[in-house]
Amino acid sequence: MASPTEIHVIAGAVRDGHGRVLIAQRPRGRHMAGRWEFPGGKLDSGEDSFAGLKRELAEELGIAVREARPLIRLRYEYPDRRVTLEAWQVTSYEGVPKALDSQALAWARPDELPSHDLLEADRAIVTALRLPRLARVVTTLAQFRLLRGSAPQTVFWREPPAGEPTIDLDTVINARSGGHRVLLLGTDVDSVRAAALAGCDGAVLPELGQSLHIDREGSFLIGVLCGDAESAREARAEGAHFLIVAPEVGPMPQNELEALCEYIGLPVFAGWYPDARCLESLHQAGAHGCALWRKP
Repeated sequence: MASPTEIHVIAGAVRDGHGRVLIAQRPRGRHMAGRWEFPGGKLDSGEDSFAGLKRELAEELGIAVREARPLIRLRYEYPDRRVTLEAWQVTSYEGVPKALDSQALAWARPDELPSHDLLEADRAIVTALRLPRLARVVTTLAQFRLLRGSAPQTVFWREPPAGEPTIDLDTVINARSGGHRVLLLGTDVDSVRAAALAGCDGAVLPELGQSLHIDREGSFLIGVLCGDAESAREARAEGAHFLIVAPEVGPMPQNELEALCEYIGLPVFAGWYPDARCLESLHQAGAHGCALWRKP
């Protein structure tokens, strides 16, 4: 039996002035025609990733990419091919995107993307687009109030002990209206229901060794708190949409984190850190972001 074809693909997340992201529908005659994807295509042999991104988006959309940064790199295995996919966030471009490759185009807000029939490999890109790179654990109403007016963050809400004031629905709604993403940092699968009732974007659970395919499309996000590479692999197999990698002994060494991010194929927050000074170095190692928590 022949080995599956291996291809290296570059894709771009292009936004408009309203914060919407451009997706393209694969035309008739193409592999998986009718499915939606992020614009891009195959890299030429030996081609630099950024150069390939500029070439592909010029050929496919007629735009000139000026600036972009890596968003996520992953490997995905379809029945007949293995895909290495690099997704870049396009931060500056010239021109108006046009359908130059017989493809339908659509603009959608990041939270609307899960409802589109996207290629399976592109689902992790959607999650990365929806989660701000800076994350922090919040346990009190006062900490929630400090988020007002700040740049969007991914907020892991840890419920306080019994008898202490908890976060109400209005607080979550106000945080989300400011661009923040709020996820309940829970202890078991019952936390998923509690997060949904509180109007959260999702929940974060410890690695439980059971199926987490609660929402395969990823509208309601499920993250998993992992302590090492093995638990990260298990969480991916269980259906996690993203991971927080935070060993009990302290942050994972950068070389180990880089190796984990290379094969895991999901957005990874590295934790726990007292501040965000390491955010850029973590991103260079392949992590999606930095998770902050000042533990008592």
